[in-house]
Amino acid sequence: MTDTAAASRAPVHTSSAVDPSQVTALAEPIAAETGCALYDVQWRGGTLVVLATATEGAAIGVEALSKLSRRLSIALDTADLINGRYVLEVSSPGLERSLRRPEHFAGAVGERAVIRTSAPLRRRIVGEILEADGSAVSIRIEEISGGGVAEHADQPEAGQTLSVPFGDIAKARTTFEWGSPPRGPGGRQGR
Repeated sequence: MTDTAAASRAPVHTSSAVDPSQVTALAEPIAAETGCALYDVQWRGGTLVVLATATEGAAIGVEALSKLSRRLSIALDTADLINGRYVLEVSSPGLERSLRRPEHFAGAVGERAVIRTSAPLRRRIVGEILEADGSAVSIRIEEISGGGVAEHADQPEAGQTLSVPFGDIAKARTTFEWGSPPRGPGGRQGR
């Protein structure tokens, strides 16, 4: 679900035209007033991407996103935080969402994720997020590759829990397993 509002300014445009932390400070109270919770703010070239979720863990609707988009567009014009032309895109983070901050990982506890670590190990870890605090995320490994995993017997393997410091994470996202849940006795869907 995406609601996009184009906002024009002077023809000057640079990719450093916006500070996401300033937009976050402006957008958080507006999101709360519209029944949303701000998830993330990203500057992608000429597009300001604002991701929001529903406050009570329910799915966010198009009406809430549209209301947030309209109110945020007016607030951005008034605050004059962005130089040049840009596009404002307001949407939900989706089922498979980026995990960029400790609170994103904490909110994804119990979910399946893919974590790519940075050099020197450069691992790809798939598994369930068990815990996240201010310094690291713990993940129960389903799959792990890269970083010399196959070369050393003492390397982590499937079924083990691995703590990954946030400073070692290059990229992470939740993953959604498509398909029906397994059926239990009597043909009922189990959990």
